[in-house]
Amino acid sequence: MAEKSILEKLRPYIKLHIAIIIIIVISEIIGVLKFKVWIAMITLFPMLYAVVLGLIISPKILGKVVEPLRKLVSEEEVKIASPFIIGSLGPLAAKYGVLVGPHVPMMIKYGIPLIAQNFTATIGTVLIGLPVGLLLGLRREAVGASFDICREPALAVVSERYGLDSPEGLGTLGVYICGTVYGTIWWAFVGSTLGSVLGRVFHPLALAMACGPGSASMMTACSAAMSLVFPEIKDAILAFAVASNLISGVIAVYYDSLVTLPLADKLYYVLKPVLARSKEGKGVK
Repeated sequence: MAEKSILEKLRPYIKLHIAIIIIIVISEIIGVLKFKVWIAMITLFPMLYAVVLGLIISPKILGKVVEPLRKLVSEEEVKIASPFIIGSLGPLAAKYGVLVGPHVPMMIKYGIPLIAQNFTATIGTVLIGLPVGLLLGLRREAVGASFDICREPALAVVSERYGLDSPEGLGTLGVYICGTVYGTIWWAFVGSTLGSVLGRVFHPLALAMACGPGSASMMTACSAAMSLVFPEIKDAILAFAVASNLISGVIAVYYDSLVTLPLADKLYYVLKPVLARSKEGKGVK
C-alpha cells in the first residue's frame, strides 16, 4: 500500500520528465536553422523550439483536443513544473559565471558603456511604450506597462507604490504575463535578427549588452541566438550579456522607484490630453 502511495506521488513527476525528454529530443533533432529574410539572417535554435513545444502541448492548447497528450501533461504537471525553472537555471548560471571570469578585464575597460546602457535602456520603454499604450486606449495601465520591462523587480515596485489590483498594477501584470509566455521567443528572434542587421553598424559586444534586460530566460535566448550570428566571439557575447543582465537586476528596484516610474507618471499627464483616444475611457479590466 505504501509502495503504491509513493508511486502515485511520483507519477506526475515521471510524466513531466517524459514530456521534457521528448521535447529535448525533438528540439535537438531539428537543430539550428538559419534562413535569410531581406537583409536579416534569422537563426532558430533548439531552446526556441523547446519553449514553443512546451507551450503547444499545455492542457490549455493542444491538450484540449488530444486526449493522450492531456493525460501525459495535465494541469498537475504544469503546476509542479514551475519550481523546476529555478533549478534548471542554476547550472546555466554557473556556466555563465565561468564565462564571465576571463572577460573581466575587458568588461572593466568598457565599464562605463556597460553601466550607462542599463540606465538609458529602461527610459526607452517609457518614451516609446507610454505613447503607444495611450494610443491603444489604455489609461493609468499604460504607466504600469511602460515604466519597465515588467519582471519581478517591477512587480515589487508597482505593488508597493500602487498595489497590484490598481490600474498601474494591472498594466505591469499584463506585460509580466506576456513576457513570461512570449518573452523568450521574442528575444531569441531579436537576438538573431537584429544581430545580423545591426551587427554591420554596431559592435557585437554593444548588442550583447542589450541582451541583458534583467530576465535570465530572455537574456539566455537573446545571447544564445546572437552568439550563433557571431560564433568567433560567442564567449565574450555571453559574458557581456550576463554582466549587463546582472547590473539590470541590481539597479532595477532603485532606478524604477526613483526615475522611470515617476517619469512615466509625469509624462502620462503631459501626453494624455494629446494621445488619449477618448476622455471618457475607462481603461482596461
